Amino acid sequence: MQDFAMDHVRSFIARPRVAEMQARGWRIVGPGEEGSLLMEGPQPGGRPEPVGLFVGDLFDEMIARALARADAADAMTAAPHEARPHRRAA
Repeated sequence: MQDFAMDHVRSFIARPRVAEMQARGWRIVGPGEEGSLLMEGPQPGGRPEPVGLFVGDLFDEMIARALARADAADAMTAAPHEARPHRRAA
């Protein structure tokens, strides 16, 4: 097990996808958890992608959607009040 490449990724791969991953150049390293095998293969793009980039993009998208929903809710609650004429104090 000393022949692991430094530019490769090790991951648990579901048994139904093992043949597909082997066709992409991955190899079986050993047994994995239930229903999977531990495999090693080339990294996408030749280097690891920082997980923070994906999480940050996802978080930004979630915040944008929440703000859009809040704006829509504000517009719906404000519309009936603006449509009514204001009464003058007598």
